Amino acid sequence: MLADYDARTPGRGVDKPLDMTTVQAYALQAEIARLREQRGERVIGYKVGCTSRAIQLQLGVEEPIFGRLFATGCHSNGVHLSSTRYANLAVEGELAVRLSKDLPRQAPSAEECREAIADLFPVIELHHFVLPATWAPGHWLIASGGMHAGFVLAETETSHPRLQPFASSLRVRINEVVVGSVDDAAWSHCPIESLRWLAGRLAQFGLQLCKGQVILTGSPMRLFPVAPGSRIVVETPPLGASCVKIDP
Repeated sequence: MLADYDARTPGRGVDKPLDMTTVQAYALQAEIARLREQRGERVIGYKVGCTSRAIQLQLGVEEPIFGRLFATGCHSNGVHLSSTRYANLAVEGELAVRLSKDLPRQAPSAEECREAIADLFPVIELHHFVLPATWAPGHWLIASGGMHAGFVLAETETSHPRLQPFASSLRVRINEVVVGSVDDAAWSHCPIESLRWLAGRLAQFGLQLCKGQVILTGSPMRLFPVAPGSRIVVETPPLGASCVKIDP
């Protein structure tokens, strides 16, 4: 699987249907992460995926999943990336947080999660949008780390006011066309629930959320396929924007 990931051909190596449990799928994700760390890559946080009904329906799953983030996949705002780096590139727009402290392993409260958020900012998450026919969708998403292929940081990271909503809206623009938007401020409280869910799920595998980690908290919208030559902008007023250009 790691060789296929490196070759930008995810899922190619499995040609027969798999009989796998959720626990085994997470164990496979962990082993791939171990191999990546062994060759010098560094885990810098986690992503929570499949948090909204829209994306669950799109991908054929019924519950959230988590995956690991690597420093090698973290890109600065305004970066140019080659389309050849990705297999069927698709993007999500979402909020990310940077943690100021460790979170308890078991069932942190909403207030503990809120107090642990140092910075809040929009990101563009990049995906190898591939769903192999030989895998159950949920197990593939887990084992592949949520099809994660990197993310693009915002122009700035905002220290959030602890007692106010995080953002007023979220928009995804591709080539200046708004392809998705959420204007209900209620969605912006979702990062707290994502952190609570993630802390509890990680604890089942002996893992913990730690100070300095970046957490992608999930998108309220579906994945958007992206063609070579596109410019993508994710905006979350008043927190700013994240931008990437996908070169041919």
